[in-house]
Amino acid sequence: MKILSKEHSDLDKAIARTFGLMADCDPGSEEFGEHLTTLERLTKLKGNPPSRLSRDVMVTVAANLLGILIIVGYEHGHVLASKGLNFVTKTKPS
Repeated sequence: MKILSKEHSDLDKAIARTFGLMADCDPGSEEFGEHLTTLERLTKLKGNPPSRLSRDVMVTVAANLLGILIIVGYEHGHVLASKGLNFVTKTKPS
């Protein structure tokens, strides 16, 4: 994991350095275009950070776990003819 963070910090430094070089150039110059191409390549190398779980997914998981706990608690004291997991909603991958 530390290798990845070092690579990202090196990429961040290279991106900042390229921004600094671009600030010293005229936006219409050929040199500015070269720096812009370099910046585009660096940002592609960095990639997008992994997306976080949405609140909808977290609420669905919490509701399913709560439902399972309620069913298991009920089954502990009473006999339930059907399986408890049939009541759990299945999430569809997006």
